[in-house]
Amino acid sequence: MEATDIKLNSKQQARSISGIWRGTLIYISIAFITFILTRLAPLDAEMVEKLFSSTLYPYIAKFIGFISNIIPISLTEILIIMLFLLIIVMILLLLFNPKIYINNKIFIINYILRSLALVYILFYFLWGFNYFRPDYIDLANMNKDSGTIEDLETLSLEIINNMNIIRENLSEDIDGILLIEEDFTQLSRQAQKGFEDFKVGTLNLGGNYGQVKPILFSEWMSYTGIMGIFFAYTSEPNINTNIPIQDLLSTISHEIAHQRGFAKEDEANFIAYKANINNPDKNFQYSGYYLAIQYIMNDIYKEDQDLHIELFSKMSDSVKRDINNSNSFWKSKESSSKKIVTTMNDTYLKSNNQKQGVQSYNGVVKLLMSDYKSN
Repeated sequence: MEATDIKLNSKQQARSISGIWRGTLIYISIAFITFILTRLAPLDAEMVEKLFSSTLYPYIAKFIGFISNIIPISLTEILIIMLFLLIIVMILLLLFNPKIYINNKIFIINYILRSLALVYILFYFLWGFNYFRPDYIDLANMNKDSGTIEDLETLSLEIINNMNIIRENLSEDIDGILLIEEDFTQLSRQAQKGFEDFKVGTLNLGGNYGQVKPILFSEWMSYTGIMGIFFAYTSEPNINTNIPIQDLLSTISHEIAHQRGFAKEDEANFIAYKANINNPDKNFQYSGYYLAIQYIMNDIYKEDQDLHIELFSKMSDSVKRDINNSNSFWKSKESSSKKIVTTMNDTYLKSNNQKQGVQSYNGVVKLLMSDYKSN
């Protein structure tokens, strides 16, 4: 009887292991199909828009956002901390009790493979396919003429003039730096007003997609150079609150743009600009113009340094103080971790249909010029 029991247990164990691997194979197969779809998606952006971005995605984002709103703090941050702690615990267990791995290696390997496959699958089906939707310029039927350096100068002068006028009537601290007294909750609600009547072609960016949430470890995050993160799995725009205020306001709108389904960085920047300058709040309007002029001035500097100096001289002293304050802040946050994070972000963007990597952020100037020529 004992020998028979052993044979039966061996057969049951073999069937159990076979079942585990079959289940894992299903996960891997779906992940592989997802990978194939990401290779096919760039070939037909209109189909991505029709089947996902403008139809299915808004419902997904609003539903997940509704769930995320139940918890007022960042679920993203909680999940990252839990994952970090889990990895530490697993490493310690393996170091001090390697038998745990030896006795359960099949289960552990399968768990890791399934987890990685599920993370990959969910990323694209919850949000990631938005990387392959048509360009904003096409969706908005904008003028595709890139314009000349003279056009860029005219646009710059217009933005600088608007920025100077708005900045003169805004509050300042004792050092003459932009001061905003509203708390983060008030600012995040105000940012939503810039999206209420925002349309991209026939697509309306208004509606309740979920809260914008501050990051608890914002001060540490500043050393990585990251100002915000949109987390697809929770549909949360997460904001680094330890940054200059004008950067904070544009970052909030930038991450909301991601939440609305615009994955490309240059488009999220442009949407943040448009949403902010059309926001009834003057601080947001200033932040929008401030965001645009930073990218424009960087491009002009590469083409004509004398023009760059001339345009900078036309900025008001108040604006210059904000710029100098921001530059000093980011210079104080320079670190090796920033270089590592930038490299990781560059790789991530290039793997998701943004061939220029982190330089994609700078593509906002092309959109600004198209908007200018269209109007």
